[in-house]
Amino acid sequence: MHTMTQSLTVSALALLAFSLPAAAQDYKVTGQFGWFGVGKAVELEKDHVIWVGEFSGTFFNDKGANSLFDRSGVRCPATYDLNFGKKQGHANGYCVIMGEGSPSDQAFLKWSCDGDTVNCSGTFEYTGGTGKYQSASGSNTFRAWPVANWKDCNVSGFSTWNR
Repeated sequence: MHTMTQSLTVSALALLAFSLPAAAQDYKVTGQFGWFGVGKAVELEKDHVIWVGEFSGTFFNDKGANSLFDRSGVRCPATYDLNFGKKQGHANGYCVIMGEGSPSDQAFLKWSCDGDTVNCSGTFEYTGGTGKYQSASGSNTFRAWPVANWKDCNVSGFSTWNR
């Protein structure tokens, strides 16, 4: 009888383990987002410009192939308030991350950053998701570096996430 009780207990524990939800995905990814910013700049006053546009590109997870968001597309509508006289910048917006080859798997986030008129450091917070990213949540940090400011008000650069 003792063996049968142990067997039932082990079976019950196994059944319980299979019925529990899987551990939550850790959405605090570390990596690099290479982007191209396309937009328009309007001079508000001398040395004060507002840029409105979108940063888009690809995220590369430091963990490599088959890791969360590695080689995913990222689109971020944004505004960037640049005060060159005071050497201050503030940017904010939203992003949509689309899993490689799967438009039904998307994560959404809201971000903002502050800095001088060259670099910007800040945070982003997941606001939700769809498909396999529907449970996206958590707070993250990032830093943005523009590398080329084109004459047409577009910009090339990259951001590091959680580094």
